[in-house]
Amino acid sequence: MKDPKGKEPELFQNISQLRARVLNIAVRQVSEHTGLEIDYQLLEEGRAHDAVRFTGARQQPQQLPIPFEQPAEDARAFSARQHLSALGITQPQLVATILGDPKHLDQLFKFTNQLKTDEVKATKNPGELFL
Repeated sequence: MKDPKGKEPELFQNISQLRARVLNIAVRQVSEHTGLEIDYQLLEEGRAHDAVRFTGARQQPQQLPIPFEQPAEDARAFSARQHLSALGITQPQLVATILGDPKHLDQLFKFTNQLKTDEVKATKNPGELFL
């Protein structure tokens, strides 16, 4: 990227740096944190890139299946198993311990909600943080 007045040095030496450090990160963050899914296309004039075209569309929200045909307690256990699996907690004994204690279940649902709302930051291993 060049300064139009030519006073500042170039920020990025090539287009791959601009893509990696700016465009890809921005597209990912907007797609993750808003109801939009965006993409971009670099427009060329000759061999040089001279513009960026952004396109966007509304995302379909990801909804968890709600098992209406099951009793409420079975549905809660089903949902808890999905959360545990998403956290990478699959050891049968550990899963049984968590599912068998209502206090543990409450903590599981509270923790997964905090993860979704970014109240808790777990970048490496959220399952370990929960345990």
